[in-house]
Amino acid sequence: MMSRGERAQQEDAYSYACVTLPCDQLRQTIIDATPRGVSRDPWFGWSCEEAGGPDIGGQVVWFACFDGHGGQSVSKRLAEKLHEVFELAEPDMITDTVQYMRSLGGYFRRYNGGPLERWLDQESLARSSSEKDANTKPETSQRYQSLAELANSSQSKNSPEDSGPAYHALDHIKRIPPPDTMRGKQMTIRERATLAWLMMDREIQQGKEYDGAGSTASVVLVHSLDKPASPWYSSQYVSLTTIHVGDTRFILCPVKDGRALPLTTFHHPDNPAESERLSRLGAGLVTDSFGENRWLGTLANTRAFGDTDAKRYGVTPEPDISTHILRGSEFAFVIGFSDGISDVADDQEILDLCRGAKHPQDAVKRVLRYAENLGSPDNATVLCVPLAGWGRVQGDDMTKDRRKERLSKVDIFRDRRK
Repeated sequence: MMSRGERAQQEDAYSYACVTLPCDQLRQTIIDATPRGVSRDPWFGWSCEEAGGPDIGGQVVWFACFDGHGGQSVSKRLAEKLHEVFELAEPDMITDTVQYMRSLGGYFRRYNGGPLERWLDQESLARSSSEKDANTKPETSQRYQSLAELANSSQSKNSPEDSGPAYHALDHIKRIPPPDTMRGKQMTIRERATLAWLMMDREIQQGKEYDGAGSTASVVLVHSLDKPASPWYSSQYVSLTTIHVGDTRFILCPVKDGRALPLTTFHHPDNPAESERLSRLGAGLVTDSFGENRWLGTLANTRAFGDTDAKRYGVTPEPDISTHILRGSEFAFVIGFSDGISDVADDQEILDLCRGAKHPQDAVKRVLRYAENLGSPDNATVLCVPLAGWGRVQGDDMTKDRRKERLSKVDIFRDRRK
């Protein structure tokens, strides 16, 4: 659910979808996320065949929250297409995508794709860099290639009717086979997500309709590990993967005590990991008149889609990715939200507001209402993903008194309660 708050337009967006991924990739993700020494849990050794075949076992549920800035163009496009790009990304798209990121210069001048490096055709990469150095004038950007060039490099199987804007993340990729040493190997979910995020950001940078705009993105993937597979909301064993850039948020609620378990961090310039990543650049951190830290004096987030002019200064679309294997009955739900919520309510308040809700929609209504009553002026979006432990949260409501006190002090002229 969404609220526009006091803003003139709604710049948040959200999406949910079912994507089908190769079973070998899902299996490898499970193996990588399994604690060492674990071999007796029922989900150990999971396979698509046991789950019900590739059509069932390969299905992953996608939930995403996007917080746009500078307009709604980027967040809207992400909600429409990011899950599609994630599903269709292939290894032979990697080298060309990394070549493009290098063309941005600055922070990305020597970019090797991070987790994608093993898939790079180094000869093509080196040749492309040499040609660029020889033929490209200083400060020339590849940002707006001609439509003829885009058409010549198109490898997409999508029909024109499905392509949306003139530039589509899947339409421009030059297919370059990975090294022979990678023949027969599968991408991991981490690699697939990194590639999809880079490809989608490339579309945004190439499209004039996205000028001056950007967006955060937080995605949670839920995959049943039951044998045979069950719907995610009743699965006894689930794989939970978060893919995240910016300051949208996902938190997990355990049944035993209802204490908030963050699944994402804020990619703000004062985050220690982000500060270290950006420390070698000449740009800097500025504190504005409200006491908030801004990268380059204007940006609240150091990872985001779009923000094209800031890319060379380290604003990256590379996501943080983590996978957790859970017993579904031990967790009640995952809740995601934009900063219109997190700016006025902390994680524990948000989880406690959801206690006793009969339906996930009732839970998100409570959270939105609370943020509005506290006077949040920003767009606000909330998603609630129930798990097998839904409705059985134990322990005390730890923030009940705090919430009551905060609401009692709301300025009467800003109070929206009816």
